[in-house]
Amino acid sequence: MLIDNQFNIREGLLLHKNISPLSTQYLDELKYVQDLDVTGFTEADVRGEIIDPIIRVLGYKKGQFSSVDREKHIRFLGKTHKYIDYSFTLWRENFWIIEAKRPLKGDSFGYDELSQATEYSIHPEINASVIVLCDGLKLEIFDREENLETPVISFKIKNLLENIDSLRKILEPMQIWFFYKRRVLKSIDKAFESEFNQQRVNEFLDIIENRFREKRGQILKNFQSAEFTEKDSAAEVSNASIDDIIDVYFFFSQPIPTMHSMNRVLIDHCLEGRSFDVIYKVFPDHYRDANDAYYSNALSFLIQLEMETNTLNWSPSWLIGKGDKTVESTIKGLISHTLNFFKDDEARKIILLASSAFRRLFKVLSIVSPQINQGSELQHLLTRVNESEFSWNQILSSPKRNIIIDIDRLSLMATDRFVSDFTSDKYKFNSALAKQQLSQVWHLEKILLESAPNYRQLLREKDLGELHPTEASSVVYDNLGHNCLCVIKMSEKWKKYTLDNHMDEVITLSETGSWAAKEMLEGKEIPDNSPGKGIKHSDRFFLGNDELQGSLKTLYGYS
Repeated sequence: MLIDNQFNIREGLLLHKNISPLSTQYLDELKYVQDLDVTGFTEADVRGEIIDPIIRVLGYKKGQFSSVDREKHIRFLGKTHKYIDYSFTLWRENFWIIEAKRPLKGDSFGYDELSQATEYSIHPEINASVIVLCDGLKLEIFDREENLETPVISFKIKNLLENIDSLRKILEPMQIWFFYKRRVLKSIDKAFESEFNQQRVNEFLDIIENRFREKRGQILKNFQSAEFTEKDSAAEVSNASIDDIIDVYFFFSQPIPTMHSMNRVLIDHCLEGRSFDVIYKVFPDHYRDANDAYYSNALSFLIQLEMETNTLNWSPSWLIGKGDKTVESTIKGLISHTLNFFKDDEARKIILLASSAFRRLFKVLSIVSPQINQGSELQHLLTRVNESEFSWNQILSSPKRNIIIDIDRLSLMATDRFVSDFTSDKYKFNSALAKQQLSQVWHLEKILLESAPNYRQLLREKDLGELHPTEASSVVYDNLGHNCLCVIKMSEKWKKYTLDNHMDEVITLSETGSWAAKEMLEGKEIPDNSPGKGIKHSDRFFLGNDELQGSLKTLYGYS
């Protein structure tokens, strides 16, 4: 059944969605529908006067992410002209159908009506599990994978208003999407109900975990390319979960209003007594994927949190050392790590270096191997054809923007896989193996650049419009330190602390070209023999490999 008790309370809450109240306009429209006298109605009348208004209330509209296809043509052996009255799609995937009938006698539908709709639903082009029948007098919903004898819902159209919420809980776009997620779990239950080999279960679990890991990149791509009704990202993020903020938003540089909105959501969780959930998610004891933007966003969150409380239930030992478990100590630890590029934390340094290397590698591939960008062009064309001229997504769309989105997505996926591959027992990072793999990535990067000696010219001519300093980052430029200084200098307290305690690091960042460092040092006297001068990029970014750093520096045109 669509609505059942096969899930425990936690699963049920995770696998269902609440519905919002209907507007007065929709309620008036539904009242008009239920009061109609359908005597003499044809099937076309039922579609136009009864079903179409219900579809609008449910949230389906041609051309949107939740769309409706009317009179969809399908073919069967010996029957070349079959038409489905209504087929409903979510992101172009079919989920359910409606078959309309002229007003019929009886309180329920019979075999002929249901068998015809079932035949349509199992067609390979449709494969819809939910079947709706409506004749203007009554409406019934069947879950064809569960029960074709008893409808899930059955009611008279004259009682539409009192039954509309039950209908919405099944057929609204997000509701039918969650239904399919519930169906996935039921399929797993069915597949493993009689399993007797634990190894098979473990192997299957590994397949599932890998599949979800692969989907993370698609989720990030969907997130970046989604057409949100609200174009104000600060307002959008204010309704996001802590998982969305930390696992998605944190990986991208954000405008200051959006950064403050992210911080507000996380701070509110902390002030409600759930600081452990937030801090452990951001700074877990185990090793997680991260990039430059991630740590600068994390630092911004901590600094804003300290303005409201200095109390924490927990803080990671790798950040605070022997310090007390306060927001202030955590900030000091993060500043120390980020301004010296995690010099004293080899594992997290390697992860950051891998993140930068993957991004450079995918950027190089997109420039020197244009054939891999054909999907970006196709995606842009599909957006132009399918999206409204007034949609924000269509306005922003371009082949170049899609390339940047792909570079983001691929580099994040690769970093996530890198961390997973070299982490054992959750808390142990195999640094020697990780460094070996990272070295191979660097050498591949070098080979690709050597195959395209005119890379800088190609880069200029293609002009992707990327704001991120991809080629320079972690080659001759410390983007992590610069981003964090941009956050630090917005707080007088932490700006003073940094200059008092990390002057050498700020000087080093100034030497690498950070305008934020130069701004913070303005008016300061810097001795010629300062330890912050004469930074060796190979030590900071290439684990001491002078030759490789020098080669990539030259190949990227920074000599």
